[in-house]
Amino acid sequence: MNSDLTDDYERAGFGGRLEPGVRPALVLVDPARAYTEPESPLYAGVEDAIAAMLELRELSALADIPVYLTRVLYDDAEGTLGGLFFRKVPALRCFLAGNPLAEFVPGFEPRTGETVLTKHYPSAFAGTSLAASLTARRIDTVLIAGLSTSGCIRATALDALQHGFVPVVVRDAVGDRHPDPHESNLRDIAAKCGEVRTLDDVRNYLARLSATSAEGTGGAVR
Repeated sequence: MNSDLTDDYERAGFGGRLEPGVRPALVLVDPARAYTEPESPLYAGVEDAIAAMLELRELSALADIPVYLTRVLYDDAEGTLGGLFFRKVPALRCFLAGNPLAEFVPGFEPRTGETVLTKHYPSAFAGTSLAASLTARRIDTVLIAGLSTSGCIRATALDALQHGFVPVVVRDAVGDRHPDPHESNLRDIAAKCGEVRTLDDVRNYLARLSATSAEGTGGAVR
């Protein structure tokens, strides 16, 4: 954020700090081939974000925190389950059942112990069991990575806040088709509904939790 915008947001009373808790989960939002295959209408040139997402997934596994992967999938040509969203964004036809573009990017195949959620709208919480599952696990913090920043990431961060979880968007591990909406939405997320942290910040955070857990005073959980 440039200095003028920073000053304006601070004067207006935005940008308070939410401290991540001690029981995080990772939500990987839509690591789909639709965003990485050049022939796809949704191709976004997000290779760096994909690499960071893979690293974040490994860090989360080492820290033994729950990992959720979301996917978008529509089971009929009219995208009935997507309602107005499907009508508004015709490119969502990439996610019709049977389209290879709806598949996970290679390297994101679900692993034993990970939870896969199928969604039909931008937020990972909309019409899914994510909030109930996080609550049952007594999760207090949601690490958010995935695609794309201005759509599904922002919607997921806002819904995480509204469900009572601290949203932490991992800057290096989210991406968009253009830098302007990417940066403007990260700015607004940080100002209004969550935290935006670097992969290094999250690496250190998870290491601290693992050390605390090893000492028997709390930390990450399954």
